[in-house]
Amino acid sequence: MESKKLLLLRSLSLLIIGITTVILFGSRLIGIELSDMTIRVLGIVDLLTLPVLAFTTWRMLFPHRRH
Repeated sequence: MESKKLLLLRSLSLLIIGITTVILFGSRLIGIELSDMTIRVLGIVDLLTLPVLAFTTWRMLFPHRRH
């Protein structure tokens, strides 16, 4: 059950990071000027999502062993 939760959290964090990256890169590529507040909010969302991605990746690579 825990591996399903880890996989779900990891997938959601990758999806969120991907969406924010596409928004930021796509707006710059197209030439749309995003407001400063929008860029900051997307940056904060990225910063909050990265530790979740790191934790879930670590737990999937090195599962917790119970004795």
